[in-house]
Amino acid sequence: MAQDAAEAKINALSAELKLLRKGLGVQAKTLPALIGEQLREVCGVHEDDTPGTVRGKVVETLRRLIEKLPESHRETARIVLGFGTGASERYTQRLELLGTDADRNVRTMQRRADDVIYLIAEAAYGAPWPHAGVAAASQDGPWHTSALAVRLTMTGAAAAEVFENRRVVSHVAGLVDVEHAVSLARPASTTGRLDLADVGIDVVAGGEVHSVRLVSATRVAFSLRPPQPLDAGDEHEFFFRIRLDELTAPFYCCTPEFPCASFDLNVRFDRRQPPQRVWRIDGELSKDVQDPLTARKPLFLDNAGEVRTGFRDLRPARSYGVGWQPASRAAGPRLPSP
Repeated sequence: MAQDAAEAKINALSAELKLLRKGLGVQAKTLPALIGEQLREVCGVHEDDTPGTVRGKVVETLRRLIEKLPESHRETARIVLGFGTGASERYTQRLELLGTDADRNVRTMQRRADDVIYLIAEAAYGAPWPHAGVAAASQDGPWHTSALAVRLTMTGAAAAEVFENRRVVSHVAGLVDVEHAVSLARPASTTGRLDLADVGIDVVAGGEVHSVRLVSATRVAFSLRPPQPLDAGDEHEFFFRIRLDELTAPFYCCTPEFPCASFDLNVRFDRRQPPQRVWRIDGELSKDVQDPLTARKPLFLDNAGEVRTGFRDLRPARSYGVGWQPASRAAGPRLPSP
């Protein structure tokens, strides 16, 4: 009897997710009005939640459920539900994209789409996952990142701006500084040390930057200081900008030293010179990020020349982000990995 009840819930949620995936999926303006009773329960939506809160809960929950799927199904699930696709690409167009990449027809991709929807619903009623991400599972290090959001804007052929919003949680009493670093990948033909004059780091809100220094030929470290020391369990948010006058390697990755619960990345390319293709880097060893032979999942620019992707429960010393093939064979951009 209990098994039948569980199966009924999974089927009901599957039906609601199939309605949600239609049209623009999670990017639909009407998303808060589209969710049904089962999805509201799974996402923890309350009657008094604002539309923005509802959207945030649904998107976050679906991302976490997708991450519970086998790797072979995750990218299909993301595209089916509208994650990381063009802002105007409707469901049938997304199926066509999947079919092109997999050399399959739309009918076959429809069956696969139905399969991943069922797996997502099944995951929702499986073993509970930690809603607080890695924060509940790990207390390694003096702090961890509960949320990281990065907007990277290409400002020309050889320059970029990185806007980073990072929320950290202290594990110790009296945390004065949060140590941070960026690695600026350089082409093999380049020799010599990085020039700090090429890097500008400014805090927009949440504290101050100090002790900017080179710790290797390609890595810049600095300290973020909150307005007052953090006690164990205290949460604090930094918002800062990194300006780069010169770039080289075509990728942006987060390679955390300490656990990171979520990382959302938005990359805006120069619309006059869009990349030939873009792909997702998901939990790779840092030494493999620039390997051209590694098979990766494609991402697609929207009408504004942007791509968006997200990661949950990032593992320390693994790289997560976006890579791309520049528009020409000329030397491509170099980007930092936080």
